[in-house]
Amino acid sequence: MSGMPAADRKGTLARWDGDFLPLALLVFCTVMNFGLAIVNNLVTNIQEIHVVAVQLFVTLCAAALVVLRRPRLTADQVILFVMLVSCIVISTIYHGYTDVKILYDMSVIPLFVVLGSTIRRIPRWYMHMLFVIVLTTVTFETVMPDVYAKIVNPLSYYANTRSWVAAKIDDQADVSGFYLGAQRVGEGDATHRASGLFLEPLSLGYFACIAAIFYLNEYRFQVGRKILAVAGCSLLIILSDVRAALGVLFVIVVGAQVLARLPRLAGLALPFLVIAGGAVLHFSSVGDRHIADLAGRLSWTFEELREADLTTLLFGGFDQTHANDSAILYFAEVSGILGYVLLLYISAGVSSLKERPFITNAVLIYLASTSLFGHAYASIKTGALLGFVVGSQKHNQDTPNIKCLPRKAVDW
Repeated sequence: MSGMPAADRKGTLARWDGDFLPLALLVFCTVMNFGLAIVNNLVTNIQEIHVVAVQLFVTLCAAALVVLRRPRLTADQVILFVMLVSCIVISTIYHGYTDVKILYDMSVIPLFVVLGSTIRRIPRWYMHMLFVIVLTTVTFETVMPDVYAKIVNPLSYYANTRSWVAAKIDDQADVSGFYLGAQRVGEGDATHRASGLFLEPLSLGYFACIAAIFYLNEYRFQVGRKILAVAGCSLLIILSDVRAALGVLFVIVVGAQVLARLPRLAGLALPFLVIAGGAVLHFSSVGDRHIADLAGRLSWTFEELREADLTTLLFGGFDQTHANDSAILYFAEVSGILGYVLLLYISAGVSSLKERPFITNAVLIYLASTSLFGHAYASIKTGALLGFVVGSQKHNQDTPNIKCLPRKAVDW
């Protein structure tokens, strides 16, 4: 920066100093579980209470930063927050109780959306850094899986911090050190699913989707870099073998032009279109042995919705047997279906501002699609990054972070 004018250098340093704490907190959220797993394996046992304490501390730090940094919220976003809280209160009154764990999971992405709105932008070098860290750990795991398992041992970490994982391990004779699901059942040695920094494959696939949305927006004027970034994200998804994430990425990349020009009101319909598409796929695939696994996963959502009465849809009360495999059932339990939809809108940054809403529309597709396979997208290790990408999008779209634009560049 020595060649920069003094005024520009001062402004750059001020922006860095101002955004340092939120960006540092985001890095911590991303690497937190990986670090705890190494401590658990090489230093001392980590228990569930320790994870809860660390995550609660991080959440309180995020909330404190929100208060101190005075977030920029639109009237639309405030209205959505009020409506969601109203749904939760009404559901709580109707049932006479609520689930604090679900409420916490529901708050993660919105909290980081609000915090993300306080930063000037997510610098490209920052996302590059996260991507390189993730790719390095994934490469290490893929090339030397035994060494990775000995150092990190995700299975031991989750067994100590998740009671249901410990119960499953007791039923297995072979414990590899990898998280459950790191190997496709009955598909041979070539189907190891990488997880890298995230300890389990699903979150790695979700990180790749979020990174792709960021890069598609950042490189909207630079085709070559856009292709390279999407290829890198696709590689991560292929190594993780998260097929839902690969499908989501394909839809977003192919539909990027449409998503960037879609009217804001039309964008609100995207979650309904995705869920309706899932319902059609489910009911048309019943009995089809070729996609039995997919049909079974979708049935946990749509069979429960089909059997639900009006009060269940409005106030919650779904059978939670398969709630871990359906974010719709999980979050609607404390807020009804309307609350779940409002949560998607808040998490995607729905607003009446006049920016081209590529990020918002792409995130709506991502959230609605992954909701059909669980609520893992709300985990802080990827949910925090998603919140920052969404919350800072106004600046990313108003001031593209590129050195020069083509003479006749047109936004999408």
